[in-house]
Amino acid sequence: MMRWQQLLRPFRLGYENEDVGHDPDRSEYERDFDRIIFSTEFRRLHGKTQVFPFPENDVTHTRMTHSLESVSVGRSLGNITSNKLREKHDDFKDWNLGTTVSVACLAHDLGHPPFGHTGEDAIKEYFNGQQGQKFLADLEEAERRDFENFEANAMTFHLLVYSNPVLTDLEGGLGLTYPSLAAVVKYPRTNASGVRTDGESVSEKKPGIFQMDLEHFRRIAGVLGLKKKEEGPGQSWHRHPLAFLAEAADDICYKIMDLEDGFKQGLVSFESVREMLMPIIEAETGNSNAGKLDKIHDNREKVSYLRAKAIYSLVYQAAGVFCRREEEILSGDFDSELCDHIESSEVLAEIYEFSQEEIYSQGSVLEIEAAGFKVLPELLDMFLAAMRDESKAEDRRSSRKIREILPPEYRFDYGEKTYESIMAVVRYVSGMTDSFAVDTYRKLTGIDIPNY
Repeated sequence: MMRWQQLLRPFRLGYENEDVGHDPDRSEYERDFDRIIFSTEFRRLHGKTQVFPFPENDVTHTRMTHSLESVSVGRSLGNITSNKLREKHDDFKDWNLGTTVSVACLAHDLGHPPFGHTGEDAIKEYFNGQQGQKFLADLEEAERRDFENFEANAMTFHLLVYSNPVLTDLEGGLGLTYPSLAAVVKYPRTNASGVRTDGESVSEKKPGIFQMDLEHFRRIAGVLGLKKKEEGPGQSWHRHPLAFLAEAADDICYKIMDLEDGFKQGLVSFESVREMLMPIIEAETGNSNAGKLDKIHDNREKVSYLRAKAIYSLVYQAAGVFCRREEEILSGDFDSELCDHIESSEVLAEIYEFSQEEIYSQGSVLEIEAAGFKVLPELLDMFLAAMRDESKAEDRRSSRKIREILPPEYRFDYGEKTYESIMAVVRYVSGMTDSFAVDTYRKLTGIDIPNY
């Protein structure tokens, strides 16, 4: 069994030998929250598409607004769970579950590339194609898989723990606490072959740890007592329990908020929204109701009211499942999404299916996703070729110009550190905002030349 006292040790990555946890004005997890919200990576989320492109409409969501809404839901989930667990455990006192879950929610999208949901697919498609494969030829198999199976979840953890040697000698990235970092990792496994993927273990659904970050996670897992899964060529662990709550907050937000965005875009009728959300609001385990709906006159305000009540209900439902299944979670026997076990699980699944058909398939959504399949591979190819050419005697002048455009902190010796060089380019391109990626693409391909 994993133990709460060990799971919540506030050790801080990069500061292991320093005494922590004695600031009377700010908890260690509040410090984590502040470090993320002031980071460059978080700031860039304002320019990354969630579903609908911008600036056509200023009422839809970016990655940043989605992250902040997830924070709100995650904090409530953590606080409700803390209150319920306090009734079960005499020693369950100041464990900051709400703050820790909110940290994980704030950080969960940091590694997402631009251009919506298909940014990851565009990067994976590039590295599985002929152009990308030529750069991976000299890597070990486990290193190649980091790029062939690129996942934003793994990039998120990488951004939090990686210290760029060009910029600093300090270790530990943002220097977050171990519980916060573990709660961010929904998929605590590497990309290496040999890991079980039976379709039933949600923690193994995707790879969430790059090879270069494995030692960091291994250290975190050891200190917190995360259960190791069966040995094999790959490395995998059971989730930190709070990762289930962070995942639930994300799921609740994007499924409900995307439906509201669909209404605001004129793609979903008010009647459809009400029909889908009322069963959630009226769920017995949701502790909610829509008793004041008839007092609201405007349909937009009604949808906002229904959305708020539905999220409130889902939060209580998810927290209830977590507390009922606590022993299974701590033993590692529970390995599925909380929202798959709530009273409203079927309704949520119907909402997601409806959104797939009526919202995600709209022209403006498809256009920006299609653009990602063009822009991201082209940028990767140009920057990687420029980095590789530097290690060759026949280094081209064009490559030197492109390298000069690449910021110094992303330039590594491709010949000596091939894996690190490729990862640096991927980190740079996936970190771009939508507009910066398009602008860079247009300039490097000659579509947009200054003063012409």
